[in-house]
Amino acid sequence: MERRDQWHLPSGCHGFTGVAIGYLPAGVIGAPLLLFSRRVGQVLDAMPASWLVAVQLYRVFGSWALAAWLHGALPGVFAVPAGVGDVLTGLFALPAAIAVATGTAGGWRAAILWNILGLADFAVAITMGIITSPGPWQLIVPDVLSIGAGDYPGVLTPAFVVPSSILLHVLSLRQLRRRSREIARR
Repeated sequence: MERRDQWHLPSGCHGFTGVAIGYLPAGVIGAPLLLFSRRVGQVLDAMPASWLVAVQLYRVFGSWALAAWLHGALPGVFAVPAGVGDVLTGLFALPAAIAVATGTAGGWRAAILWNILGLADFAVAITMGIITSPGPWQLIVPDVLSIGAGDYPGVLTPAFVVPSSILLHVLSLRQLRRRSREIARR
């Protein structure tokens, strides 16, 4: 068996494509557990809605993709949309958290829109990562090789940070939905 990377991906799976397959367990198992767990619901009810929004300020560190592109280490077709989306999501995290902390309908809408922005950024970044990385789904062949997603420490972003951040968005949306139901009952 030919070694593709540190995860011994099956023949035909390469780099980012193989890591993207790793998203499936987090999404298929993790999201339903978090969405339907009574205990998680109790924890979400006990904490301020602004916390799950504000914590994603770290997304500004997605600017690493822009820096890598400027240094010729990442293709612009992947780095620009992924990096700009992360930076914007991180920059808007605090204003959205402050808005939702006001408890107004406008604040709730701002937090929901911010979550949609963050999830859309991941959809674009994952799609661009898959179609620019060598493998069966590569549609764009950039001048610069795409990220070495199968190599440490680069594997940490697509294998851990992205799925964790997606789950934070899902939890935030669940919390906002639960709170809006409470407000509607009053």
